[in-house]
Amino acid sequence: MDMGQKIPNGILEDNCPRQMWWVAAFGEEITEQPFCRWILDTPIVLYRDAENKPVALYDRCPHRWAPLSQGCVKQGHIVCPYHGMEFSSDGKCVAAPTNTHPPKSAHVRSFPTFETGAFVWIWMGDPDMMTEAPVDMGYSTHPEWSFVHGYYHVAANWILIRENVMDLTHIPFLHQNTFRQNDWVTPAESYLDGDMVRYEQDFAPSTLSPLFCAGIGISEDQPVKRKQVGLMPSLAVSFSDWHIHVLGQPTDTRTDFLMRGCHVVTPAKKGQSHYFWGAAFDVPNLSEDVQKSTFKAISQAFQEDRVLLEQLQENVTQDPAGLQYPEITMAGDSAGIKVRQVLVKKLKKEGRSLDRHG
Repeated sequence: MDMGQKIPNGILEDNCPRQMWWVAAFGEEITEQPFCRWILDTPIVLYRDAENKPVALYDRCPHRWAPLSQGCVKQGHIVCPYHGMEFSSDGKCVAAPTNTHPPKSAHVRSFPTFETGAFVWIWMGDPDMMTEAPVDMGYSTHPEWSFVHGYYHVAANWILIRENVMDLTHIPFLHQNTFRQNDWVTPAESYLDGDMVRYEQDFAPSTLSPLFCAGIGISEDQPVKRKQVGLMPSLAVSFSDWHIHVLGQPTDTRTDFLMRGCHVVTPAKKGQSHYFWGAAFDVPNLSEDVQKSTFKAISQAFQEDRVLLEQLQENVTQDPAGLQYPEITMAGDSAGIKVRQVLVKKLKKEGRSLDRHG
């Protein structure tokens, strides 16, 4: 395959669907201490109410526009830091110290949230269009799994991250010193199942990436056979499942393991993204030392992605040619092309388009 890209990538455009669930934060990030996170070019204040439920409001007081995230939470209500107006979890003003009664028109937009596993999701679109639940991430807090996770703020459009994690043929090159999994040179066959992108690929026996050896308890020179299964059930999240069979083990020793990598991407401000990553092992109660060493190794590898994607975004943003510069498609882009097809379909359904020229 060698041709110019026919589906616009829109990396300089507004390419964020609204009528879908996005991840707002890891659940552990959200406490009674409010904080601001920009999502889909919108400032959102996140906190937990008196019932410990995650709340998401527009981060601006309707009185003098002060950021509510700089205030505090009192009895489940968020208190504006400027004049002490209080708002309930649905955004209604319930107290105004300078008034006998709260102004009826004082209301802050609230956004639906949903907590599943280690993640809190947010719906930024029309609540009446909310016809499905977010992707189930319950495995990330299941007692039979160990979950190592992290976060990056990336100065690049979210679709660049999504395409990057769906095409792993960059691993032998960008990650040659970290993943050290150099057999990823034959692209996987991918296909669409509705709006779900899938791929599967079997690999000949080899050593496993050192990033994951400690998690399943084998040495870095231990040969394994592995199968990779990729799945994108939503534009917001994709999974990379490493099905690992350890070779040459005694018959009374466990030989089959699963490591599920998850890549969660949420648009932030224009040209910026939130990237939540996780590596889950179907091995309960991994030691703190193993989790720390695994976190350090994976973070180092994903930092390589971050640096390159930010350079890519800056290059395209600064280049006067912009999107007029040709983009050539290769065989490894099979899944990425399908990601774009899903994106274009969703944007058209919302009455929007990536193609400025129609």
